[in-house]
Amino acid sequence: MTSHDDRFVHYLRAKESVDDRALHRPTLASLIDRLEARAESRSGQPLRVVSVGAGTGAMCRRLLSWGVFDAYDEIKYVMVDRKRGMADHAAAAFAKWARAAGWTAEPTPDGFRIERHGRSVSLTYVTSDLFEAMTVLPKAIDLVVAHAVLDVLPLRRAVDALLSRLTDGGLFYAPITFDGRTAFRPSHPADEAVLGAYHETMCGGERAGPDTGSDLLSVLPDLGAPVVAAGGSDWVVHPPHDDEARIFLDRVLGFVEESVGKSAAVDRETLDGWLEARHDDLAGDELAYVAHNLDVLAELD
Repeated sequence: MTSHDDRFVHYLRAKESVDDRALHRPTLASLIDRLEARAESRSGQPLRVVSVGAGTGAMCRRLLSWGVFDAYDEIKYVMVDRKRGMADHAAAAFAKWARAAGWTAEPTPDGFRIERHGRSVSLTYVTSDLFEAMTVLPKAIDLVVAHAVLDVLPLRRAVDALLSRLTDGGLFYAPITFDGRTAFRPSHPADEAVLGAYHETMCGGERAGPDTGSDLLSVLPDLGAPVVAAGGSDWVVHPPHDDEARIFLDRVLGFVEESVGKSAAVDRETLDGWLEARHDDLAGDELAYVAHNLDVLAELD
């Protein structure tokens, strides 16, 4: 992977603790309840999960660690990400995590398998575009996880493709879905211009846009998957910062610089002044950041 990709991997690792704090626990509890009911009604069958935009597999490790899949003795988990080389980072992260958590691990032709206390998880990593992956996966998925990814995709098309692989009564879980607000503190005179331009870069083309979380609340039912739980999962990072927070915030500022800089919606002098002030705030351990997200859980009719 390139140095740019390595920085992105460092960002993914740094944001794991941010996501941990942000996830909407009542929506997660509803997911657990529905998976337990599904296990009871389909006794002995494995749980089949597909995670898109899977990155280093943090959401899979989190769901296993938090007991979300405890009703199942066998789990088949497919992770899909279009970035080449990400599978190697995921494998290394899983190997380290499995050893620490007491799982045994062995490689398989298309991934690896971990086992503990009579439970097994088959992990497969697919390097592919979401839409290509959905054309080859069987219509046999119990749960789709779309973690912090739908805002950069054509929303209706992506949701339709993912729902098409679910079995009857299958679950669609979209945690940390961006929903229209970004704020930094202390305030800066150019905040409105820079952040307005930042949100505007999320519009147009095939991107779902800055209101993806809210839009899911109508898109999912319209495509035959009524929402059964939802709630806020805001990213909130404030001083004092640990090393992970600093890495996370530095990369967020990088995203703003890259997207707004390309758009030319704000003159370069204004953008550079804003960035300099924000990096000074970060260096001085004064920068606070909030991004509004939603967690959404739906069930296919």
